[in-house]
Order: sequence, then structure tokens, then C-alpha cells
Amino acid sequence: MKTPRGSTRPTVGNLFELAEAVGLFYGMKGSKAAIKEFRDVVREYRHVAKTQSQVAWLTYVLRLLLTCPVLLQRPSGLEWVTDDLQWALRHRKVRPDVNRDFWEAVKKVRGLLPRGRPGDKARDFFRFEWVMNHMYYVTTHPKLGLVRTKQGVNKTKAVTELADMEARWFRRKPTLREIWRSLQRVEAYVGTLQAQLERARTNMAV
Repeated sequence: MKTPRGSTRPTVGNLFELAEAVGLFYGMKGSKAAIKEFRDVVREYRHVAKTQSQVAWLTYVLRLLLTCPVLLQRPSGLEWVTDDLQWALRHRKVRPDVNRDFWEAVKKVRGLLPRGRPGDKARDFFRFEWVMNHMYYVTTHPKLGLVRTKQGVNKTKAVTELADMEARWFRRKPTLREIWRSLQRVEAYVGTLQAQLERARTNMAV
């Protein structure tokens, strides 16, 4: 997919990296700049994809949802992602071209996703998201939209439960130290990303 013309927006690969990060820290303190940037960027790329082809557009929507599942909860300003998916699911029943392009998009997305066991980065992101959701799960507030709740379990307990779960899933129990290091790497990444976005917005305002 092309970058929006005349834009300084990130490349497609970096776009989905941002989507992955937003899915992790949505609702956390200090995340507003990243979410605002994400909201603007994905809308621009949607326009680009729709001008290319129906397959490109549907591939983009499906990949966004798989990369950032929090979009299924329709956060403010991003409702169009699930609206687009609903449009495709409705119309593929009555329009052969939509049905054909939908399955072609599914095929393309499957080819873009990593196969096999998750790599180090994907594993770190998964651990961070799992722990955060057990500490502060995302829910819908009638006025504020998507928010993270107050603490459910403490971080140490969440890490211990994650280690037990990985042992059941992968038949190898990671040490608690491994999981803590994963969390530290993602926290450092998120902090760097948020700082970069804040600086970028400050520079644009000057």
C-alpha cells in the first residue's frame, strides 16, 4: 500500500507497529497523543487503500483488526473500522464481487501474519497485554468511551498466573524473571513511542 501523497506519515510496516502498540496501551495514562496520531494515520491510509482496489481496502481493514483487537470495541473516532467490516460481511452475501474480494483479502492477510510460534517481540507484546488486561481490563464507559478499570489483580500475581498459563499452552514454564524482562522491554518501547509522538506534536504546534 502506498503512503498518502505529500505526507510524512509512517510507512505501512510502521503503521501496523503503531497499531499493535496502541492496542497495548489504549486507555493508559499518557496515551492520548499516540491514539490521536493513530486515529489520523489509519483514516488517511483507509482513503489510500479504497482508491487502489476493494481487495486492498478489505485487506487493510482485516489486518488492522487482527493487529489491534481493541478496535472491535469501537473506540471513539475509529468506529469506521468495524463499520467497514460489517459492510463487507453484509454485502458478500448478495454481491459476488464482494464475496470474492473478501476471501482474497483473507488470503492476503494470512500471508502477512507471522507463522509458527511467536518471535521474541510478539511474545513480549503478548505478555504485556495479558498482564495489563488482568490488572486493568478495558471496558466501555457511557461518557468516556473505552477506559481501563481500576486494578483487578496486582502485577506480581498477574505475572505468576501468566507463567502458569504459558506452561499449559507451550509445555514449558518460563521463569518469572523472563516475564518481567519482557514487560520491561515493552514498557521501554511504549515510553519511547509516546515521547516521540509528544515531541512531534509539540513541533507541529510551534
